Amino acid sequence: MKMTKHYAVDGVLLFLLGTIAFLGFDDTYAGWTYLIAGVAGLLLGILIAFVGRGQPVVVLAVGLLAAFFVLGGAVALHGIGDLSFLPVPDTIGTLADNSVHGWKRLLTTLPPVDGGALLTIPYILGLVAGCLGFALAVRVKAALPPVLVAFALMAGVILLGVQDPSKTALLGALFGALAITWLCIRGMRARALAAAGGGRRISRTAIGAALCLGAAGLAFLAGPLLPGLAPERTVLRGEIEPPFNVGQYPSPLAGFRVYTKGYQTPEDDRRLYEKDLFTVSGLPEGTRIRVAAMDSYDGTVWRAANDSGETEGPEDTFQKISSTLRNPLADGKQVRGTITIGDDFGGVWVPLPTALTHISFDGPDSDSFRYNLATSTGVLPTALKPGDSYSFTASVTDENVSKKSEVWSGGSPIGDEAAQFQALAAEYAGGGDSPITNALAVAAKLKEEGTYTDGEPPNQQYPAGHSLRRLADFTAKGGQLAGNDEQYAALMAILANQVGVPARVVLGAVVGSDGVVQGKDMHAWVELRMSDGSWATLDWSEFMNTEKPPQQNAPQPEELVTGKVVPPPAPVRPPATSGDPLDESVNQKANSRPDGFTLPGWLVAVFTYVGIPVLLVAALCGAIIGAKIWRRHRRRTRGTPVARLSGGWRETLDHARDFGVRVPVGATRREQASVLATSPGMDGAPGLALLTDTTMFGETGPDDAEVAAFWEQVGTLRSSVSDSRTRWQRIRAAVNPLSLVPARLWRKR
Repeated sequence: MKMTKHYAVDGVLLFLLGTIAFLGFDDTYAGWTYLIAGVAGLLLGILIAFVGRGQPVVVLAVGLLAAFFVLGGAVALHGIGDLSFLPVPDTIGTLADNSVHGWKRLLTTLPPVDGGALLTIPYILGLVAGCLGFALAVRVKAALPPVLVAFALMAGVILLGVQDPSKTALLGALFGALAITWLCIRGMRARALAAAGGGRRISRTAIGAALCLGAAGLAFLAGPLLPGLAPERTVLRGEIEPPFNVGQYPSPLAGFRVYTKGYQTPEDDRRLYEKDLFTVSGLPEGTRIRVAAMDSYDGTVWRAANDSGETEGPEDTFQKISSTLRNPLADGKQVRGTITIGDDFGGVWVPLPTALTHISFDGPDSDSFRYNLATSTGVLPTALKPGDSYSFTASVTDENVSKKSEVWSGGSPIGDEAAQFQALAAEYAGGGDSPITNALAVAAKLKEEGTYTDGEPPNQQYPAGHSLRRLADFTAKGGQLAGNDEQYAALMAILANQVGVPARVVLGAVVGSDGVVQGKDMHAWVELRMSDGSWATLDWSEFMNTEKPPQQNAPQPEELVTGKVVPPPAPVRPPATSGDPLDESVNQKANSRPDGFTLPGWLVAVFTYVGIPVLLVAALCGAIIGAKIWRRHRRRTRGTPVARLSGGWRETLDHARDFGVRVPVGATRREQASVLATSPGMDGAPGLALLTDTTMFGETGPDDAEVAAFWEQVGTLRSSVSDSRTRWQRIRAAVNPLSLVPARLWRKR
């Protein structure tokens, strides 16, 4: 009855601590399904440890595996499929896959996560924490080990969580109060203070509870004021590098000329100027739709960076998202809209308005969709296809740059690649009184002196591209600025960065009255970073005059007059659409097939999800058996004859303990032998104990021959014990690791 009460107290406190720890996932998961999965795993783990108390650890491990695969579908995968709650092959495969790869998926998905198969993570944490914590509470005398398991669970939730969670202080105070309470209860139990009398016991419990509550309240109020606290908490989400490389896709700005009227190609279907790219519905007229924001310049092209370095953590990287996401930029009017892809648009870049907060796809494989919070850019690696559509909710605020704007004082999104344009930037800026004034002066200068051409006849000498060489020709002394959105937006962003205003290039369109976006509606504009970290729009009309064609008899640039032969840069072949996802090398790699013999897929799956766990369990069992053999050999051959005699008796006790026989730790050998004699096969224990004492304490002391004879009797007794058990009992005893732990750490039951 007393032990049952202790079990109940330990189980309830472990359950409460685990529940509080799982509440830390509130900002990571959407809804409450994560708490159901975590608590269910916690209860199942505690139940497995309770039923398996006194059994070898391998029994608990087998119970955990069985609970995970048999009940995991009902707990963590409900709602995914019609039979997901049953342990069918698809359910088992999903559970196994997420137990290995789900951690990475969780950390590379922007919170809040919908759940789905990723509920496997809290379920696993609950199972392991519940089983391990309760097993230690039942089997170990010390007060701290089971409480450390609860702390480890809380630490795991924090590491897998988000950088700025809510309710942190409240959850921490409750967790600390309960943890201290559990430590006090287990400490009093270990010191046997309960025997001091009922009244004193109640008073001590009340005093301990009051102290715990007082300590929790003090920590809640004074904790944030203590020195030495880290400015930010450490989470794995901010440390990992998402396994996605957006740089593998061509820059959409490099293919801008395919949308222009003057684009020359022998293939009429590549002329997208008057062709429908996509249709937008639900958004107000004038809303900007961005195909991609490009925040990195390498001297050849502006492209979307994998990590722009704008923020600490993963917010400025391309990550998976759930149907709903918390977007820090979504502080304006929320609108709902739908975009349907036309026959002449496709690729990986997903047209979207600024500050997405929800998206659902109808047709495309949405599981691969990636989104960058900092640049409001979406990528679908499986590529959009004609007829695909997706609905979304977003904030459509569009802040325009003005002379009163205060710009960001941090670093530039580009490095020293464009330093050659610093003198030109200073010349165009004219020495304004602020960085934003200089940037606007540069824009006005470009619009005043620039001319517009898409390279159509008779202006074929103005090629596409925006590399340093192309922009150097574009701005050559004695020549004329002649190009389209690609050159003007690329140069404007570079010059803005040179005058101290962080800038990036955006390719997109403005929604018209009918919502149909054609190639002629596509433009490139520039965004400047403001002092609060937001980005304001500098429209293409601010730095480009589309009505002014280049002069046909304009003087040649000075560099060409000197007689130097400057070969034109190789034109960049634009992709078929704005988002042509794969070049020829990638297509060849995707279409290649491995030669030679390959293992069947089912065999690889069986080895991965069944063979590897079995090998790990076998390796663990082999290590336990090997440790026992090495210990027995060491006891028999090392040390003095007296030490070897003592080792032989300890070997007998450990062998009995492997079979579940409870031996009093502090008793004499004869007292221990009387307990052993009540167990099957241990009738010879009293005689062996007597022989141990008489040989050890004889007048002359034991010699090597007596020790060898003694160990032969030890072997005979061991064989008698093993022969009296079933084969399954012998196997359990062989892999039971309890005898490898010092006996003083285990309770007497």
